[in-house]
Amino acid sequence: MSGIYALERYGGAPRHDIAQILDNLRNDGMPPMIVVPPSLPMRRTSSGTLEVIPELRTESPAHYAVSRALQAIDRWNESSITRKIDTLIFDLPLLGMDDPEDRSTPKSTRKAMSEHLKFL
Repeated sequence: MSGIYALERYGGAPRHDIAQILDNLRNDGMPPMIVVPPSLPMRRTSSGTLEVIPELRTESPAHYAVSRALQAIDRWNESSITRKIDTLIFDLPLLGMDDPEDRSTPKSTRKAMSEHLKFL
């Protein structure tokens, strides 16, 4: 779920470098754990403005978000003894990916998944 929707509701703070996995303690019909992809790879310059991290300028935002979310799930599953994440739901509207004219976002998402999961 996009941080714009998830962080205020489930906790956490905006991060541009890693995805977050948040417990859903609200019993609100959403899954028990919410994966929040990182925001765009930005950093603050010495003058105080934000810029895209230069080495990530050519990476698509969808690829960046999905690949880091999958990495966070791997880290979670490696460190958790009792609560593993074995199902991931991509709610496209909640991720801001529901534009029927947009072809690059689904392609970038598929690329990130295939790089990570090696089966697509």
